[in-house]
Amino acid sequence: MEETGKKVLVPETARKSIKVNLTRRAMLKMVAGTGIYSSFPAYAQSGPRLTTSLATTAAKRGILFGSAVSTKWLGNKKYRDLIAHHCSIVTAENAMKWKYLEKREGDYSTRKAMSVAGYAEQEGHASRGHCFVWNHDERMPAWLVELAQDWRSTEKKQLTKRMWRHGALLGRKFPQVVSWDVVNEAIDPTEGLIRDSMLSRILGDRFIDVAFHIMKTKAPKAQLVYNETMNWEASPVHRNAVLKLLERLLNRNVPIDALGIQSHIGNSLNRPRNEFEWRKFLDEVNSMGLEVILTELDCSDRNLTYADTQLRDHEAAAYTKGYLDITLDFLNVKQVILWSIADKSSYMNRRGYPSYKRRADGDSLRGHPFDENWQAKPMYHAILSALASAPLRS
Repeated sequence: MEETGKKVLVPETARKSIKVNLTRRAMLKMVAGTGIYSSFPAYAQSGPRLTTSLATTAAKRGILFGSAVSTKWLGNKKYRDLIAHHCSIVTAENAMKWKYLEKREGDYSTRKAMSVAGYAEQEGHASRGHCFVWNHDERMPAWLVELAQDWRSTEKKQLTKRMWRHGALLGRKFPQVVSWDVVNEAIDPTEGLIRDSMLSRILGDRFIDVAFHIMKTKAPKAQLVYNETMNWEASPVHRNAVLKLLERLLNRNVPIDALGIQSHIGNSLNRPRNEFEWRKFLDEVNSMGLEVILTELDCSDRNLTYADTQLRDHEAAAYTKGYLDITLDFLNVKQVILWSIADKSSYMNRRGYPSYKRRADGDSLRGHPFDENWQAKPMYHAILSALASAPLRS
């Protein structure tokens, strides 16, 4: 186990909070006044090779740009063309999760995960791994959760030996992965506490330490990331809890390199957000010496109740650009990863997506930069503009 030697530096927190809660009409009026709204063409009637590459634009500012990829869609040429042209790094959407790699104890199925890794190498993309452990029982292998029902905190080794074995598999099978989401969603966002799960019941919050030390040993060259579902929502509960967790991890010399911010910003679209506190949060993470990755960027339009898809597309685009303009202003934000590149291939429009996250009118969700015909939407132009105007990283 290696120590990082990082020192926690917490900046001033005595600045006044300014809450921002714009109505949809007020926001659109503001955006229209700046000329941003009209600058987003409704669609670019061209193939992916004729649109400006998001990855190339990002690279000019020292940023890696990419997307999650689904094994289901890798056989689709239009999908592959979009990923090839607009990405320099990819994340396996589901294929590298423990739940899918080891559906029964000792029975490994790595074919789909290897196909994603092989595709990335073929295209010259870097690979991200998602994720080593996920602090939700339903997102972990069912056999492991069932076994853990009989384990007490005095039987920690029963769990940790299986974590070590799983980490060894990941390191051996996927040595090309440059960045791993080591722990996913440890904190309950509404309460700010560590979620109750098999992992936390047996190991307490030290399951996070164990996970990072395992991956530091088994994937010593990879960037190690704590990944959390958050963005610029108004409530400070989740942000404050994440900051406290990061401080504890660094003070315990846990080998953490970066914070992953999922950035499913559609959750706060048309709802209160707090831009000032978001800047302050990013400033504090930066002061800790941690890199930041936007690991799962998208903008669902489920909170926009009107039917006009063109208006919804423009509003989601303007919202995405506002979020990126603020967030990319911090030079430690060095990767931007979409969670689906197009509405056609979106996880949001699959059969198993929860009904409470869908639109009330039954329309398909439009949360990504390319549409159901693989054509560029206003969100593509918004992301392109935000990347092009981002400060230069070294």
